Amino acid sequence: MKNILKRKIGIAGCGTMGLPMLKVLLKNKISATGYDIKPKENFKSIKNNFVESKLSFFDQNEIIISLVRDINETIEICEGKNGLFYFKKPKFLIISSTLSPLFIKSLKKKSPRNITLIDAPMSGAPMSAKRASLTFMIGSTKVQFKNILPLLKLMGKKIKHIGSFGEGMSVKVLNNFVASCSVVAVRNVLSKAKSFGIKPKQLLDVLKDSSGQTWFANNLENIDWSKENYDSKNTIGILEKDIKSFLDAINETSPNNKAMKNFQNSLIEGLKGIPSYPTN
Repeated sequence: MKNILKRKIGIAGCGTMGLPMLKVLLKNKISATGYDIKPKENFKSIKNNFVESKLSFFDQNEIIISLVRDINETIEICEGKNGLFYFKKPKFLIISSTLSPLFIKSLKKKSPRNITLIDAPMSGAPMSAKRASLTFMIGSTKVQFKNILPLLKLMGKKIKHIGSFGEGMSVKVLNNFVASCSVVAVRNVLSKAKSFGIKPKQLLDVLKDSSGQTWFANNLENIDWSKENYDSKNTIGILEKDIKSFLDAINETSPNNKAMKNFQNSLIEGLKGIPSYPTN
């Protein structure tokens, strides 16, 4: 692949992560457009760089970064009507959604030869997408990694080549399992702080300088979804999907690990019952 920054780039899924990533590319004078299942009127800030037709979107872009929500939406953009897999031109699909490693491996087996799949999930929340400071975990050949690196550097500060296809996603679901544990733990202790006569801010200040520190607690005031309650459609709800992706990966390597399955189920219940963020 010649200079990737001269190619036409498409962002499929202009949600809380995809939209700021698209804006970063446009700010850097990259020829980039976005596509989403939501209509164009929802994306007035990028109206001149938004393509409503999936057919036109895939036709005009050579590099597709997929940031759609889940497996079903990934199947739709790949195998649905006017899906990417029906195009005969060479295309590159960079999968940055957090999905089951087993699923993306099965997707690769079904993909036509002209479609090159690379897994490149990222971490950092919307605040990092806006600041172009994401962390990417790449599963690809070394040559593919070298080719896409200039593009990823525009959106992220830490680009890590993990290994072959699927291994980037494996690291991501492991990471998100840990992150989900910290979300449930931090929100629960914050809700209990008052009963100990401790203000939430006091607790957070101590956590930042103690063994209980986590990325979630350290960045809580900057994470736009940190104070949400559970809803299947919000980011707390997305964490449930990520936990299930982790379990899917665990089932491949340790199918009889009942303890982990029980822990996973308890964690999902913890997300669903996450206490409201204290007001003071």
